Amino acid sequence: MGLFKSMKDLSSLTKQAKELQRQQQEEAGYKPGFRGQMQQMGDMISQANEQLADVTDSSGESSEILANGIPGQGVVVAHGTPERGAQWFNLDIDLEVHVNGRRPYRVNNMYMVPAGAAIGPGVTLPIKVDPSDPSKIAIDWDTAQRAPARGEMRSVGGSGFTPAPAPAPSGGDHITELERLAKLRDSGALTDAEFEREKARILGS
Repeated sequence: MGLFKSMKDLSSLTKQAKELQRQQQEEAGYKPGFRGQMQQMGDMISQANEQLADVTDSSGESSEILANGIPGQGVVVAHGTPERGAQWFNLDIDLEVHVNGRRPYRVNNMYMVPAGAAIGPGVTLPIKVDPSDPSKIAIDWDTAQRAPARGEMRSVGGSGFTPAPAPAPSGGDHITELERLAKLRDSGALTDAEFEREKARILGS
């Protein structure tokens, strides 16, 4: 009995899915049935080809700007949501453009961004500007800073960040800290002199 009920439920879900697909086709302006599905698929392929052509044209234009453009810096003011998992993805970036001999200006364009690129408000990117059209910007990702790969250790010198010193233990924490130091001394990680020095620091003497 349970098997027949499951089959009946599955049949009902299939009918609902087909009806939903038919409604979506009609709303999109396609005729119902196989012919409408083929027409819709053809239009989707055409749109994908157009998008691919746009990306190819944009890539070629960027290469030309990188080769012949005016060097400068672009400070990220804002950007869209990066796509996770893709090696390259399109991203809207609002840049504050700085080029020698011109007043800084802002321009918002869509750029192809590589995975791992250091991107965020305030980040400075090396750019090239089209000499004949300042609104056309190419980002030089080859020399731009990248985020560390997973597990990679990298020096952070020059960041300007100074970590705050660890707060000295107080009250009941003294006993816990002294016990920790005693274990380190007993294990050989601290010498007796180092133990006494840290003990004096903790007790404030």
